[in-house]
Amino acid sequence: MAKQTKKKKQQENTSVLNGNGVLTVGLDIGYGVVKVVTDHNSFGFPSVMGHAREIKFQQETIQQKYPGDQITDDEGEWFVGDLALAQLPPGELLRLRGRTANEKRMGNAFRLRLAKVAIGKLVQGVWGRDVVHLRLSSGLPVDHMRDANELKEALLGQHLIETDVCEVIANVTEVRVMPQPYGTGYSQMLTPDGNINVHHTYMRTGIVDVGTYTVDIALDDDGEFVDSESGSIEGGVYTAQERISTMLERDYREKMPYKIVEQVLRTGIFTASGTPVDYSREVEDALSPLRSATLGLMSEKWQHGTTVDVIYLSGGGAELVYEQVVEAYPQTKLVPQAQMANARGYLYYANFAQRED
Repeated sequence: MAKQTKKKKQQENTSVLNGNGVLTVGLDIGYGVVKVVTDHNSFGFPSVMGHAREIKFQQETIQQKYPGDQITDDEGEWFVGDLALAQLPPGELLRLRGRTANEKRMGNAFRLRLAKVAIGKLVQGVWGRDVVHLRLSSGLPVDHMRDANELKEALLGQHLIETDVCEVIANVTEVRVMPQPYGTGYSQMLTPDGNINVHHTYMRTGIVDVGTYTVDIALDDDGEFVDSESGSIEGGVYTAQERISTMLERDYREKMPYKIVEQVLRTGIFTASGTPVDYSREVEDALSPLRSATLGLMSEKWQHGTTVDVIYLSGGGAELVYEQVVEAYPQTKLVPQAQMANARGYLYYANFAQRED
């Protein structure tokens, strides 16, 4: 695995780390995308990986295009994120999806590798196995919160991180895990430095997080989590992606890459042999199960929403369901940069907790 040795970048990152002493990170390890937010940086990458393969041409160009997407650990060398999607066949891609048969060994091992890649991207350019101290604030789907302690155990402690852009020892001193939608809630209830947002005046706050493989909702009643009015369902944006993928494979007799399927989902246009083809009607049909599932969960937990003062809609699929949700629940607000909302809130809450300590 080739390594970048840009001295200027190393000096910049080292100074940032030393200035703070401990790096606080909002880390949303979603089933579709990993989202990372600090006080100075934010980014995301697909939650996908596969065993690395030799790239026979343009190695340096490809490495520069996908910095930090190669990692080495006890189980070998891996391509992660966009690099994995670009260079590995679909059959070799591994995804984090729902609960695994052995969450501690498999699911959390997957999450740990993704977390190490995220940290590596944050401190790229730092070599020599320097120790980087971190506080992590993260989340799990509402119905998976019983696994929170095992996730904390997996992330806490020292971890050697070897990627194509860094070689460091990450010393994770603190891990906070909350129900995923609460990240979005805290992104509205708190300010970036962890103060109470005086402009958030609602008492009963609903949050709907439309993700890749789950839809999660949570209700906060003046700072108290209401378990009976919160929950998760398996069935997020992937339901539409799978329908579109099947449809394109039927029409063109070949399996389309994930990037193409996602483009059709977002634009309603498929380019076949250079010619744009309108799939907007088919995309609307493909989105029906996602929209129905989202509204069904909201209705189950909140009925007509009469006692919910505001509903914050977030996640990678938020825009895909917004029109239907706001029609049924007019108090709904689409959170800006909806896909990053949970990670932002995780960071804001970590800053809040640090002020309280």
